[in-house]
Amino acid sequence: MARELIVLDSAQAVALEGARIFQNSAVKASQRNGKFTVALSGGSTPKGMFQILSADPFKNGIPWDKCFIFWSDERSVGAEHPDSNYRMANENLLSKVPLPAGNIFRMAGESPDLKLAAKSYSEQIGRISPDFSLDLIYLGMGSDGHTASLFPHTNALRENESWVIDNHVPKLNTNRLTFTYKMIQAAKKVVFLTCGKDKAPAFKEVWQGKPNLEEYPSQGITCPDTNCVWIVDREAASLIQ
Repeated sequence: MARELIVLDSAQAVALEGARIFQNSAVKASQRNGKFTVALSGGSTPKGMFQILSADPFKNGIPWDKCFIFWSDERSVGAEHPDSNYRMANENLLSKVPLPAGNIFRMAGESPDLKLAAKSYSEQIGRISPDFSLDLIYLGMGSDGHTASLFPHTNALRENESWVIDNHVPKLNTNRLTFTYKMIQAAKKVVFLTCGKDKAPAFKEVWQGKPNLEEYPSQGITCPDTNCVWIVDREAASLIQ
């Protein structure tokens, strides 16, 4: 398992390291393949990273015209809803950089048929990345150990065929669109951004605990054939040895 851990002093430092990885990956992938495919995530730490990327020196050091933007999950809301992962990324990054509108692929969380929306999103990914191997996927981890919208004890944890699915989350009484393990582990690089003392118990189990996928879905990102980097602050890492 190609797994790396980077522990930094603060959430701001985690966001900055996430931005550096974005820039390096974008430059290298665009030089190598003429495009850079990346999936973003929601949350407060990615928000800090987006704000860093939208300002100099990063803003002028990234080939935005070659960037193709996706999301690893989305709530069942529209683009203007306060809970939308797309809206957060758009307000803090996408609207502030010279990124072609046609290079942005939003999950249609407001769709009345989320199963169809998941299928459509998979097709969009396949048109840009025929092998479904995105250059970079960002993830976070909830205090319950979930990542993307792969929540404990949900059907998505046992999905082996689809790239994107509609996952019912009973504890939140909602459905969400999410990448599956298959999609995430096909990526060339996966980066977790995880901060806060509330994440420490779950992170300890994910990083050092016995396999327990149903309770800690983030354990399922094993990434045997790609580079998986966890960037965490000292509070989140406070319980590990």
